[in-house]
Amino acid sequence: MSALSQWGLIGEICWRVEGVGFVVRHEKDGESLVDQLRKIESLTGLEEVVRWDGEGKYRPLRGEKNLAGGWFYGAKDREELREVLEVVYPGAVGNWEAEREGRLVQGDWKESAKRQMGRVQKLIENGEKSVQKAEEELCQGRCGKSPLWAGKKCRAEVGRIPLVCVEPCPIFWDVALGI
Repeated sequence: MSALSQWGLIGEICWRVEGVGFVVRHEKDGESLVDQLRKIESLTGLEEVVRWDGEGKYRPLRGEKNLAGGWFYGAKDREELREVLEVVYPGAVGNWEAEREGRLVQGDWKESAKRQMGRVQKLIENGEKSVQKAEEELCQGRCGKSPLWAGKKCRAEVGRIPLVCVEPCPIFWDVALGI
């Protein structure tokens, strides 16, 4: 049994009960002593941390597998833990709950494209090649979310809250359009 087996896991984040609250940190920092990590004091501070990757580059895609480590956040209760997870992975906990309860609504890329403005609607006319290529490059290559809208199954691992994507994001459309 690994040391992280006692931690809750989602994406690149792990948490566990510590004292009367929860300690949340990057999974790769796992068992590091808290005094070796930078303490994040507020959800606004955490928002700033998750905005950048380990090399200091902007992370426009929240599910991207390049979250910076070296920090921790102390959540006082379950409600604040949920807020922390929401800051790091918006919608992930709600999607997981909806999926478990059979309420998760997902479409396909064509339905989503129809709701977009002109430039994205051209993808419907151009066929599925650019969509398929973008899904492979972005969704399978860079993002840790399972693109359910592309007909993919959830890439859930035992003991880990799965990250799911229920419709294409704006970054996906840019990649599919070659922007």
